[in-house]
Amino acid sequence: MWPAPGVPRPIFSAGRPAAGRMTAATDRGAAAGAARLGASARDILLDAARDLMIETGSSDVSLHAIARRAGVTAPLVKYYFGGKEGLLTALVEADTSRSLTQLEGLLAMDVSATQKLTLHVTGIIRNYARHPYLNGLLNRLVRDSGNEASERIKANFVEPLINAQRRIIEQGVAAGEFRAIDPDHAYFLIVGACQYLFATRVPFGDLMNGAPSQDTFVRTFTAEAVDFILRGLRP
Repeated sequence: MWPAPGVPRPIFSAGRPAAGRMTAATDRGAAAGAARLGASARDILLDAARDLMIETGSSDVSLHAIARRAGVTAPLVKYYFGGKEGLLTALVEADTSRSLTQLEGLLAMDVSATQKLTLHVTGIIRNYARHPYLNGLLNRLVRDSGNEASERIKANFVEPLINAQRRIIEQGVAAGEFRAIDPDHAYFLIVGACQYLFATRVPFGDLMNGAPSQDTFVRTFTAEAVDFILRGLRP
């Protein structure tokens, strides 16, 4: 578990590589590169991964491509993260920590379920707008890893998100604001509506004259998504 809500715990120490992953020569080379880049090296690598995923519209980017974009060698990625999976998991934790903190604050607010759901849907879309690769990356890591990193992502992001939305839906049903609906069905309907735009905006962008990537389109989409979801939940 993380040391505090919303604060990601790094998988690999920033000072040493995972044991047995590199030879002494590559270890020395990576250490030299780390010393040259300083404390910002991890952020440079994470930013490089973000940029590539946004440009390609896919979370399937190679370790060497990330290293090239960052202007370093692949062994430096391994030095900081233990490998590609470690880097991608650190990226998920960095990109979701703020959202989790905000989600906890949302649940504690003394407002109606309708207001909470409006803020919740808006927050999901804003997060995907900042990180359009996030849903695909989460699904990939949870599906493909099957290890400690996968379990931590499930426990520290996916489950809190599911449980938080369930509580909002149940509050709304109990107050008569929402019709009776299976909270699990509502989860997939809401998250699906929020993320599809960003999962497909690169391949569909040309068909819509680039609209899915424009800030104005995202803002109007957010308003329409909130209205659409709330209308579907009304008694």
